[in-house]
Amino acid sequence: RLTALNDTLPEPAASAVPRDTAALAKGRIAFFFMDSVEANFELVKESSDRVRSEGKRMEDELQQEMGKAQARYNELTAKDHTYSTQAELQKDQDELQQLGQKIQEMRSSSQDRLDQMQTKMLQDITTKIQSFLEEYNKTAGYDYIFSIQDAGQIWVGNKGLDITADVVSGLNARHRANKTTSGK
Repeated sequence: RLTALNDTLPEPAASAVPRDTAALAKGRIAFFFMDSVEANFELVKESSDRVRSEGKRMEDELQQEMGKAQARYNELTAKDHTYSTQAELQKDQDELQQLGQKIQEMRSSSQDRLDQMQTKMLQDITTKIQSFLEEYNKTAGYDYIFSIQDAGQIWVGNKGLDITADVVSGLNARHRANKTTSGK
């Protein structure tokens, strides 16, 4: 006797997460423009300034070392090697190579430090935004708060759901209060 394919397939398992689509009809939704938060949240500007300042300091340090290396290079290449031994020539060549390596290592190290600073800055800002939104939503009671980007994938149909001003002012107020209490 042949059995139908459906008779041999197991029943699909019930979803562990109940899906209550009826609740979505009454869901409270808000959004904020992340571009506006990035442009107006004081911590973003302060952190960016700090990263830029550190980048400038590292670049100045690198330029200073490159100047020293260039001076030493000029010194070594201007040497009269007519009566130099092979060992002396090799020593000068090794020094030139070490100067180049030192500059390359400084460049790489500086870039790594800047990358780490930027990553930490973004993580810190993201954490502050999430923390603020959690606190804000305790009284606002939204089911969803979307972060919208200008070139993003979400189109906003109802501008009345925009809480960007609340988010920016709340983040800045919280940031100023933290600066005051930490003495910065």
